[in-house]
Amino acid sequence: MSASPIRTRPEWRLTARIFLLGALLLASLAYLPGIGGGFVFDDYNNILFNKDLKFENFNLASLFQAGWSGVAGPLKRPLAMMSFAVNFSTTGDFIPAFKITNLLIHLANGILMFIFLRILIRSTGDQSGSEKLNHAMLAAVAASIWLLHPLNLTSVLYVVQRMNSLSALFSLTGIICYCVGRQRLEDGRENGWWLIVGCCPMLIALAILCKENAVMTFPLIALIEICFFRLRTSMPRDRALLIGFFVVTLLVPSVLASLYVFSHPNFILGGYINRPFSMTERLLTEARVVWFYLALLLVPRLSQFGLYHDDYVLSTSIFDPVTTLPSIACLAVVVVLAVYGTKRYPIFSFAVGWYVAGHIMESSVIGLELVHEHRNYMPSIGIVFALCFGAARFFESGSYAQLQKIAVAAIIVLCTLLTYLRAGDWSDPATLAVVEAQRHPNSLRSVYDLGRIQFGLHQLTGRQEFYDQGIANLERSVLIDPSATRPLIGLLRMEYESGHTPRPEWMLEALERYENTLFHPSETDDLYRLVQCRTQTNCAFPARDVEQLYRAALRNSSVPKYSRAQLMVDLAVLYVNESYELEPAMNLLDDVVLAFPTEFNFRKIRAQIYLMAERYSEVAEETKYMRSISVWRDLINSPIDEISTLERAVADASKLKQPSP
Repeated sequence: MSASPIRTRPEWRLTARIFLLGALLLASLAYLPGIGGGFVFDDYNNILFNKDLKFENFNLASLFQAGWSGVAGPLKRPLAMMSFAVNFSTTGDFIPAFKITNLLIHLANGILMFIFLRILIRSTGDQSGSEKLNHAMLAAVAASIWLLHPLNLTSVLYVVQRMNSLSALFSLTGIICYCVGRQRLEDGRENGWWLIVGCCPMLIALAILCKENAVMTFPLIALIEICFFRLRTSMPRDRALLIGFFVVTLLVPSVLASLYVFSHPNFILGGYINRPFSMTERLLTEARVVWFYLALLLVPRLSQFGLYHDDYVLSTSIFDPVTTLPSIACLAVVVVLAVYGTKRYPIFSFAVGWYVAGHIMESSVIGLELVHEHRNYMPSIGIVFALCFGAARFFESGSYAQLQKIAVAAIIVLCTLLTYLRAGDWSDPATLAVVEAQRHPNSLRSVYDLGRIQFGLHQLTGRQEFYDQGIANLERSVLIDPSATRPLIGLLRMEYESGHTPRPEWMLEALERYENTLFHPSETDDLYRLVQCRTQTNCAFPARDVEQLYRAALRNSSVPKYSRAQLMVDLAVLYVNESYELEPAMNLLDDVVLAFPTEFNFRKIRAQIYLMAERYSEVAEETKYMRSISVWRDLINSPIDEISTLERAVADASKLKQPSP
């Protein structure tokens, strides 16, 4: 017997929609101060420095090329990358356009959350409590708080996190399709299975192509089924088909993924090769991190927020720091209570399950960085909904009606004000750098960013105080992390570009760190920028120093195989650019191609150097092989034009070498 859906009075629905519309307007105003800010952190490599996003002719091939040009995630997150390419093709590098797009996605997600929560409340039937509750308004309040909460700011103003918010948009739409389809099955209406089997998986696939953690949408759907629908259907056959749906979408992929991980342990363990922590330390730390996130959600304080949280203390054992063991114990107790309370307290179980499942990929065994606020974008939905639902039940008595309104107004105002103030911090790179360094003085990235931006201000204004402050902050960031190389490179560049002679100890320390400390793949980008700098006529960084840094990095045994190949390719390019040393460059590229024979870009660079050395037969062999490995890439990376360019160059050179008749 299906539960009777809860009906909402028409006037309540209108009030709820007006309330949500007001929240959408408030969110737009709250984020307005940050729209004019700049790119930050991963925005540079993924967007600003990504040439594949900036194509002249907008066509399908260019769009595909942009889609698979990403450097994040195993699937390259092509849909999100394509959206960045569309931004470039329509508004160029006008950064506010990127942030406005993110804001529109966030507002759309708020509307989807409202629709989703309405469906959840209706699906609870008699379990939801008194009919006096304004269920539409409850969904509107929860969606509004989530829309305006300062914890979600990095998913809007940190441009590259469109991967996160766009993925959430598709996931929420897929979940809504599932829930509507389930209601149709429960009520015996038609077209329920079209929504469940047709629309839902397709939308989740699109979400995964924005960000891989969207695979957790299927477990979230299973949680909704357990807590609210409970396999209720009007026909027994549909119940069996539902079980089959979860076997196919959840059980089978989980078993296959587990078998793959157990048979390929390096798939997980390899992520820790270049991390300063082990898997055990990460798991211990994340038990504290999920409570830290919860504190940011429940008691938002500006001093605790930040773009960077690389200053978060690592748990080295269950007793160090002392909060580690209590965090693990409390997490275990809450999860057990949620499992046992599924039938009696479905809202509580849903909130805990949604929060834990939402963090399971990025806060467990995968060797990612420890803390990022944007990871709460989806997980926070369950907590916000449960708290609003519980508060509505507590205040449902008529005597508390005014108090309820005051509480809602106060929370909305507080969230709006905090988000507005945070957005103000993001209004320009200099302000953000100062605020981040003040709030996180032990964060390497925050202090380094401040020093880098102060040097930029010195270049713009010529003011000595900016130069002195930049040097001081870069030196301080060197001391914060004894393995970091980026601040030392920053110091060297800062001195060379200012016409000064750097301290010899900075170069010696940089060489020591590149050779002997844990090498992170991002350091290849730092060194490559030095190679790019040398292509400029006014680059003051000596070529000899660049080569020394590369050689030191290549002696480091912790450099991953692919990063080592990239370093060798960049060093070969440096040899060619600086002194036209083709032979040592080709020797390096021969070793690289031997290690990665099917890597198109490595072969392309080798072919270009063969061409410069007038070794045309080798160029022909290279292009022939490049054609054989590029078949599957034609629609994605469109390499045929590049191969054809090489072939035409060989043909033209051969004609010139032929004797005249």
